Amino acid sequence: MALLKQETPGTPVIHFSSVWRGTLVALVFSLCLSILAGLAYYFTGLSENTMPWVAGGILFVSVVTGSGYAAKRARSKGLFNGLGVGIFTFIIIWLLVGLFLPGQVLLPGALSKFVLTLLAGSLGGMLGIGLAS
Repeated sequence: MALLKQETPGTPVIHFSSVWRGTLVALVFSLCLSILAGLAYYFTGLSENTMPWVAGGILFVSVVTGSGYAAKRARSKGLFNGLGVGIFTFIIIWLLVGLFLPGQVLLPGALSKFVLTLLAGSLGGMLGIGLAS
């Protein structure tokens, strides 16, 4: 088993530049997967009833990828850095949805997406630390 790196006193819990870059990775990955899913729905006979599940899967995979990148780049505190990516990604997507699709945002839907991004962020953060060593 590999030895864990000793933390020096005063090391910040969250590495903000890694979290910010991980959030950008998550957003770009989400955009690319959304374009691919849109093309798949347009050119194939896929039922649109599956679209909410595909959207949730895209969000989960994107946040796992971004938080894994952030944790690997930060090389410490993967859980916190991953959760930071999940929270920032949720906030940015929530603001963009409010800007481009004004209307009533349902609390249960937003809450479920928030929990999904938190779970994906924590999982990706732990995977990123595992890949960094």
